[in-house]
Amino acid sequence: MTNDSLKKSRDILWTHLRALPTFRALIRAIEHRLIVELGPLPEPLLDIGCGDGHFAEVTIKHAAVGIDIAHPSLVEAKGRGVYGTLDVASAWNIPYRSETFSAVLANCAVEHMPKLDQVFSEVARVLKPGGKFVLSVPTDQLNKNLWVAGILDRVGAHALAERYRNWFKRIQVHFHMYSPDEWQRRLEVHGLKVTYRRGYLSPRATQYLELGHYYGLPSLIGRKLFGTWVLWPWRPRFMLEEAVLAPRVAEDGVPHSGCCFFVAEKINA
Repeated sequence: MTNDSLKKSRDILWTHLRALPTFRALIRAIEHRLIVELGPLPEPLLDIGCGDGHFAEVTIKHAAVGIDIAHPSLVEAKGRGVYGTLDVASAWNIPYRSETFSAVLANCAVEHMPKLDQVFSEVARVLKPGGKFVLSVPTDQLNKNLWVAGILDRVGAHALAERYRNWFKRIQVHFHMYSPDEWQRRLEVHGLKVTYRRGYLSPRATQYLELGHYYGLPSLIGRKLFGTWVLWPWRPRFMLEEAVLAPRVAEDGVPHSGCCFFVAEKINA
């Protein structure tokens, strides 16, 4: 890890820390870095499960279309001026013509969608031949890396550890957590050939993500009371978070990482 890569990671991390709870800023910053390293995504681009649009605003800057099933999130996304069009729609029933988009982005989105095969089928349908599907997903390793569950396992409380892992899966609303090979198989069944695959979110980063859920409770209260995750986005106040988390954003090639980043290409019919 070079000083230059660490500085870039700190700057990327800050774009998320100033707007998101710490645990969410960590994983969004890693995904931000991975997407930037790909270079510009082809247009027109469809962002599925776009949420409030923060990630698109700071990472890809512009997308032709964003869809989400949560209307309040789209109201916030509209105010960011990132999308040409925003629609309340599900990714398993995309309301656009076949072969409309050159790229589809799903950043930490499809794992929350029960109808996964329908989602992949719809993505393949709306992509142009040779179009790219860029997605990030959790793997079956993610919950194995949880710190609290690991402690419970080490003291022999295996049943309690499993209950904790299941609870953590529920609060994150993860319907799908597969091995990278299984994720790839599911994509390729629908004619989406994986051309790039990279693990991210190391075991140490996963533990920071986990503990950050508890550390971020004041952010949740602020969001409910004032409509914003971060009340005072003054960078010096986040010196500790940057010092601890930036190395996790910059790291690469760590075994047993809990998430996987894919680029898949629609195979010509």
